[in-house]
Amino acid sequence: MAPGVLGNIAALLPAWQPEHALLATVRELQGADFGTIVVVDDGSGEASQAIFSALREAGVPVLRHAVNLGKGRALKSGFNYILASYPQIQGVVTADADGQHLTQDILATAEALARSIHSQPTVTLGVRSFDTDVPFRSRFGNTLTRWIFHLVTGTQVTDTQTGLRGFPTALLPELLPLEGERYEYEMNVLTHLCRRGHRPLEVPIQTVYIDSNRSSHFNPIRDSMRIYFVLARFYFSSILAAVLDLLLFALAYEATKNLALSIVIGRTSSLLNFLLNRSFVFHNRGSVANSLLRYYALAACIAGLSYGLLWLLTHQAHWNIFVAKLCVDTPLSLVSFAVQRTFIFRRANRD
Repeated sequence: MAPGVLGNIAALLPAWQPEHALLATVRELQGADFGTIVVVDDGSGEASQAIFSALREAGVPVLRHAVNLGKGRALKSGFNYILASYPQIQGVVTADADGQHLTQDILATAEALARSIHSQPTVTLGVRSFDTDVPFRSRFGNTLTRWIFHLVTGTQVTDTQTGLRGFPTALLPELLPLEGERYEYEMNVLTHLCRRGHRPLEVPIQTVYIDSNRSSHFNPIRDSMRIYFVLARFYFSSILAAVLDLLLFALAYEATKNLALSIVIGRTSSLLNFLLNRSFVFHNRGSVANSLLRYYALAACIAGLSYGLLWLLTHQAHWNIFVAKLCVDTPLSLVSFAVQRTFIFRRANRD
């Protein structure tokens, strides 16, 4: 490592009920000449205070929350402290405190961040490969989240849930006000940056699970639901339009028994979808006329596909019309969302 390369980089470690692995990690990082190393005690109990006292004695700033406020809040506290107290710092690397981020991987991520700051500042991710002996909940959770994340943002990220990340400090002021107090904050941050055009720089790291991830405080049900809600809210406009579409379709079909007419009447909900997606989901500021023309060309294609598939399922396979509509329109709505994101409200027209 070149001398002084990390002098303008801070290491930030949020910790709740840490074990002695935190002390070992910090001692190793102190030898790398970081600009500063900051630890956030997120309301840990008395059993952990000896560890934090040892860190203070070693000259490490330790911020303390009186009660456990969550990883998101701990990260925000650390970001704010570094911005206010270390104006010379140009980048911050965040790492977990449970020993599952190896020192050499933290350093590799920090070095990549330091190099990128002077070229094209963006978020740097230490990404795991997931091709080794990984606990099922982690492998499945990452695969599902990666797929949904790509749908929502249009950006492919190998490891959406990594806690080893590097941020230029120039980005921190826009990250501090983002919602989220716990693990969902990290997803909010990554989604926000990718939707604003920041393509993450990925650094391969080792996949380490100690005692099958026993030390992790991540709740696979509660925290996963928080994370998926972050992604689902961007799809809410499509869900709302789909409900209205189904309602209008059902009323029209019951009155006329005409499949094509009912599809056309149901698709009037597309105007609501267009307005919500343009204004609130994709924040498009391009020409309304051009976007509307592209949008309704897509809507016509989706309606044609919907009609053809519904006709096949109801006339050839003898499905119930409403069951068939749900089964057909659900994947078509995902296709529509992806096309809108990429071609109709594309990033070049935003902000």
